[in-house]
Amino acid sequence: MSKFTKAEEGTQQHNQSGFGQRFSNLRIITYLAMIGITSAFLMLTVSYFFSTFGTPFNKLQLPFIFHANTIIILFSSYAVNQMRNAAWANDFDNLFTGLAATTGLGIAFTIFQFMGWVELSAQQIDLHNIAGAHLYIITGLHVLHLLVGVVLLGLTAFHAWEMKTDAVKQLLFETDPMSKERIDMLATYWHFVDGLWVYLYLFFVVMIYAVR
Repeated sequence: MSKFTKAEEGTQQHNQSGFGQRFSNLRIITYLAMIGITSAFLMLTVSYFFSTFGTPFNKLQLPFIFHANTIIILFSSYAVNQMRNAAWANDFDNLFTGLAATTGLGIAFTIFQFMGWVELSAQQIDLHNIAGAHLYIITGLHVLHLLVGVVLLGLTAFHAWEMKTDAVKQLLFETDPMSKERIDMLATYWHFVDGLWVYLYLFFVVMIYAVR
């Protein structure tokens, strides 16, 4: 069976199984966590708007590396989606590849984010600047939430590597619906963190370059 056919099969199995798993405890906890995180970042961005609108504090340049990180995060969303399809198709080679690729892109995003903060510091933007303080805090909190995903992806990649050569672990994965449920929720959380960064990126672009 070709990899493309396996991916299609995985998507079909995912769609067929989604209704039965829709209200599992893991899904409820994941969705509630995402709602809480969304509320926190909405409050922070609203605070940024009212604290900096019409003030000179907003006159800064968004680090160039933040633009590059947006591209990285979009690629990571594609990789994690391929990983999820591979999991539902019991394609362990592509499952590991997708997990490893997404983990690597998450680590690269984190490193580049630190470089972006160095670039901000070079502009003399520090915590005494209201806009700068918000920018550091908001992007720092986003990195923390992303690192949670990176750790989970790394641990799952390690288990996927073991399954590649262990028939018993493969059988356990194939017969335990919660194994795929955990993969599905991990992918959902990663898509959420990616979407959150896209929102923050567009928000800061509008606030720094359009609103002022």
